[in-house]
Amino acid sequence: MQNKTLTVTGTGDALFTMKFPEEYYGSMQEISSFIRSCDIRMTNLETNLSDFDLFPSAYSGGTWLNTRKEYLPELLKYGFNYCGTANNHVMDYSYAGLLSTLDTLDKAGVAHSGSGRSLAEAAAPAVIEKGGVRSAVFAVDCSHNPASKAGQPTDFIAARPGVNYLDHNCCRKISGEQLEALREIAAATGINFDHDLYVRTGFRTPDPEGVFQFGKESFTTRDDIPLTSCSKKDKKRLTDAIAEAKKSCDHVFILVHCHDNDNRSHENPPEYLKEFVHACADSGVSAVFGGGCHALRGMELYHNVPIFYSLGDFIYQGLQVEYLPADFMEKFGADIRLSAKEALYVRSRGNTVGLHCERQNYLTVLPRLVFENGSFKEAEIIPLQLHFERRDTMNGLPALAEGSEAREILEGFRRLSAPFGTKFGERNGCLTVSAE
Repeated sequence: MQNKTLTVTGTGDALFTMKFPEEYYGSMQEISSFIRSCDIRMTNLETNLSDFDLFPSAYSGGTWLNTRKEYLPELLKYGFNYCGTANNHVMDYSYAGLLSTLDTLDKAGVAHSGSGRSLAEAAAPAVIEKGGVRSAVFAVDCSHNPASKAGQPTDFIAARPGVNYLDHNCCRKISGEQLEALREIAAATGINFDHDLYVRTGFRTPDPEGVFQFGKESFTTRDDIPLTSCSKKDKKRLTDAIAEAKKSCDHVFILVHCHDNDNRSHENPPEYLKEFVHACADSGVSAVFGGGCHALRGMELYHNVPIFYSLGDFIYQGLQVEYLPADFMEKFGADIRLSAKEALYVRSRGNTVGLHCERQNYLTVLPRLVFENGSFKEAEIIPLQLHFERRDTMNGLPALAEGSEAREILEGFRRLSAPFGTKFGERNGCLTVSAE
């Protein structure tokens, strides 16, 4: 791939639920121009696409999200040519909701990956060719409900639709004295009775050596057991797919949806996520675009591979959900006949708690990466704000940040990236990152 240049952008979560107001289109044009200047233009589709003619799942990603199919062109006005569908909301309206989403994207001619009618389909990349440069794009969900995982068929059983997933293990380090206290509590309360019964009768595997199960949590006193780590099976499956795609594509990109943190600060990605994205880079990925946690996290340049641990929210129309199922109202002790707006008000305890109450969830960045001859060359990173101060239909829609707010966002991104040793430059009010 000699003398070939590829430009790429990826956003945080596009949680869009309704048509945009007329007054927004001017602000939208500035962002759209930036996105359309790139060859590969990716976003995470954080909703279902259906017309409320389907039943909801018994679980959701937190809020049951659905957007009418006729509104998809609104999102595409930004210029996206790819949507990731591996996230914790894609099954909010069960299997029919997932299939409706995939069919709607297919009819619109939008490349997508991350979920499918089987694990093979969900795990397959979208392939986009621009200017003679061929790119594969994967998407994977780390924060899935177990029931949303895509499955494989056997000779007699059909495959299960769902998301492409990465499981992980979690174990908490405690002292010997604390372990003995847990054992005493377990014996006194019977919290492990069912667990021990299922192990004894073969319905669960025994605990790993050196690990004590207490209820649903695992604990250890040993230093040689990682506190969080990827499922070896899933990591191999995913990195093998990346290496295979690299054989026929000039670039491979991956969108990773992760809600977890390091149990110290929500700004910090968990160790298993760092383990996974480093393995992706070692397997041939050209860049990683993270999201899911609704907050901006830092950027790392790992072996010249840009890794955005979370680009936060690109669109957050969480206050504009059109309808909610009875399950939502029942969860919060509200009348099932409430409107979605009224039900969301109940959940937020009168608009005092929730993602929409935290200004930092409305501040993010948008990168533009340049690759030359197969290698990362530089990145330009612009600041965005999502109209936190508005409580009308402009709330949650992105616009270029200006003045002191732009400086606040970019300096915050510098701070978040500092632990990874990332060195930034500045140009025309934007941050820049150059190849190592």
